[in-house]
Amino acid sequence: MSRQNVKPRFETHKLEGELPRRIAKPNVQLDKKGEPILNKDGQSILLGGFTYEDVMVDAGWNVYFPNGASIHVWTKEAMQEYGFLSRPSMIDMETGDEVEPPDNMSLKSRSEQKERVTKTSAAHHTL
Repeated sequence: MSRQNVKPRFETHKLEGELPRRIAKPNVQLDKKGEPILNKDGQSILLGGFTYEDVMVDAGWNVYFPNGASIHVWTKEAMQEYGFLSRPSMIDMETGDEVEPPDNMSLKSRSEQKERVTKTSAAHHTL
């Protein structure tokens, strides 16, 4: 199994500030005071359809996947539910199998190591 193409299953980035989020509210039957009329089970009587409202909320997170796809997640509760607040597992991009990280080296260290190898290889080719 090749370990040259091992990547985290996902990468998360917290967005700063607020964004408008469209909220859908079901249309319900109202009394003369504008209060929802409840059925025998204590639920609002639905009329069908929705009323939409844009509300400013926390911007949330962008979650990126190694295949190039990404999603936007609005709430911390959803991030927790989907497992995006925990450390991502590593996957072999060629097989899709979950694998152990290639080593305990940091991404910065791996990048610097590759840079040294490239410079060494170039030096051998010029001799």
